[in-house]
Amino acid sequence: MKKIIQYPLVLLFALFILLFSVVDMFISRREFSETENRYLQLRPDFSVKTLMNGKFTSTYETYINDQFVLRDGWINLKSKAEYFIGKQENNSIVYGKDHYMFEKYDRTDDERIAKNIALVNEFFSTYSDIPATFAIIPNSYMILSDKLPYGLDLIDQYEYIDNLYAQVKSPNVSTLSLKESLLAHKDNYIYYMTDHHWTTYGAYLSYSDFVRSKGMTPVAYDSLKGTEVPGFYGTYFSKTKLFNASPDVITYMDIPTTSVTIDGKTMVQGADKTEVPVTGLYNLDQFNKRDKYAGFLYGNNGVTVIKSDNNQHRVAGKTSRILVIKDSYGNSFVPYLTYNYDEVVVIDLRAIPFKISEFMAQNEFDDILLLYNFMNFASDTNFARLKY
Repeated sequence: MKKIIQYPLVLLFALFILLFSVVDMFISRREFSETENRYLQLRPDFSVKTLMNGKFTSTYETYINDQFVLRDGWINLKSKAEYFIGKQENNSIVYGKDHYMFEKYDRTDDERIAKNIALVNEFFSTYSDIPATFAIIPNSYMILSDKLPYGLDLIDQYEYIDNLYAQVKSPNVSTLSLKESLLAHKDNYIYYMTDHHWTTYGAYLSYSDFVRSKGMTPVAYDSLKGTEVPGFYGTYFSKTKLFNASPDVITYMDIPTTSVTIDGKTMVQGADKTEVPVTGLYNLDQFNKRDKYAGFLYGNNGVTVIKSDNNQHRVAGKTSRILVIKDSYGNSFVPYLTYNYDEVVVIDLRAIPFKISEFMAQNEFDDILLLYNFMNFASDTNFARLKY
């Protein structure tokens, strides 16, 4: 005992571990973390097989990390400590000016980019009889570069995007530069501060660029009725847990539809794994939850078909249809297209339950739009689905 007392820090540490181990035995386990916007690892089932192949130990380690007692409090304490010592980066997220956060995107996978553009070109060539538009969205740090910390060396997306556009050779394909309109409005609220997506207004600017490139007039932004939802903390916040982060405001537009079907159904599974009725363009219940951006188009689903009477360019006796192949940036972009097409068909390659070749054989389109943000285009492994 005398020897133990000689090392009080060791004794305190041992008591600390013992106390939290006992407390940890009696706390309830959470399935979902609102703070981190993700599902947490629950206690894995033990078996000799999973123990021998290492799966049990690795999963159990994740379980311990996810379910540690007072975990959110420790994360908040870490955030404050790092902030007050002047740290400007956490978990590859950089703190910029005016409460903006940016991803530290200083390297990219050139091999993946080359594969993806080859697959996209093959798709465009296969359906060369349909006018198509290829549009890559610059991420926020490119447009809002004046808000970045001084001296931060990140990937020049403009150079990469120009190179991608130069590789598109199919005569039916037009490339669309989006940076000019975004740069012209960079002092407006066009990207979220705590999230990697653009705002509803940022999406509108690029929607306007697209329909003008097709010889059409965009719906007037001021003519739309918007509803603001405050208190949005996005993906960047989920990675940093910055204690003094300024919340974003999400705006969704009151855009009428005649029907919306998702994967052929009028019911979809919500974030809480319950069935949600499709009653319009938005999952309104989701705007009351942490992952508010998932309210647009009910999140990322395989195929969404939107029909409406909004089309300001309707031709009597004809139903105009556009196919949009998109990532999550497209979810806040697509609703505007109802003012220029009778039907908007939306595909997310991450979730399609069918072969593209069969789908294209069964449907006719006036236009195709392939719309991705650059960082996702550079890393997405689902473009191979365009081949089948």
